[in-house]
Amino acid sequence: MGYKVNLTREEEIKLKQLVKENQNRKNILKRIYCILLKNEGQKNINITQLLGIHEDTVADWTKIYLKKGIEGLLKYKYSERRKSQLHPYKTRIKRMASAKSVKTIEQLQYKVKKNLGFDVEYSWFYRYCRKYGIYKVLKESNNG
Repeated sequence: MGYKVNLTREEEIKLKQLVKENQNRKNILKRIYCILLKNEGQKNINITQLLGIHEDTVADWTKIYLKKGIEGLLKYKYSERRKSQLHPYKTRIKRMASAKSVKTIEQLQYKVKKNLGFDVEYSWFYRYCRKYGIYKVLKESNNG
């Protein structure tokens, strides 16, 4: 889901002022630039490439800004993110992905459901696998 940002003139001025005030705070600058780029209509993929962040981060920051404003964005702590229920099994899932019998995300998804008991929606599982290098393991094991 793409969240839209439509800044007022005052909000845009405030964010640009914060850019000037936070030149030595890389993480704050990235958050502010993310919102400014969303306001310009940039696609998430472009923002990820420009700022060197993950697509999920763009969505997180945008949601936080829309919900809590500038202050919420500046005070955001990553510890507030909820961990995936799959996270404790990440290493096992990587091992499953490297098995010769698993060639696709769908097959890996089935194996996770069968062996770990997690029924995960495909698009979310695909993003999880991309984010944590599992997709790369899956592709390498099939090309090697």
